[in-house]
Amino acid sequence: MTAAHRRNPMLKLRDIMTKDVLTLAPDVSVREAAEIFSTERLGGAPIVVHGHIVGMLSASDLLDFIASLPEEQAEIRQGSERGILDAHVVEEAMTRGPIRSLGPDDPVTLAAEVMKNDRLHRLPIVEAGKLVGIISTVDLVRAVADKLIGHQTFIFP
Repeated sequence: MTAAHRRNPMLKLRDIMTKDVLTLAPDVSVREAAEIFSTERLGGAPIVVHGHIVGMLSASDLLDFIASLPEEQAEIRQGSERGILDAHVVEEAMTRGPIRSLGPDDPVTLAAEVMKNDRLHRLPIVEAGKLVGIISTVDLVRAVADKLIGHQTFIFP
C-alpha cells in the first residue's frame, strides 16, 4: 500500500479486499464444505458457477442445516464410510440470491455500513458480473490495524 493510499480518505475496496477467494461449487458435499471451512479457518464462502455467484455459504448456514438433519442410525453409520453429510450438497444449505455485493471501486466505508446494517460478515466484490474479491470483517479490522483507515474515518457510527 502506498503512502498516498494511507492518506486517501476514500479508501476503495480493491485496496483491502481479499483477491484470492476460496469458492465452492453448489455440488460440493456438506461434509467437504465443513472440512474446508475448518482447515482453512473460514467463516463462509461464495458459491460460484462459471465465475458467477449463485449463493453464499456461512458456517452458521452449515450448522443450521446439519442440525436440521435427522440423526443417522448407528447401524447405517457403521456399515458405510459415507454418512448423511456426504449425501447432501452445499446447494441445499446455502443462502440463495440475490446476494448483496459491492464493486471494487466502492469506498470501504460503504462496505462497513452495509455489513453493519445487513448484519453480514462478508461481502463478495463483483466487477462486470464476475467475482473479483471478497471483503470481510477481518479485512476491515486489518485495515484499521494497518492504519489504512485513520482515526478521522468513521466506519462504525
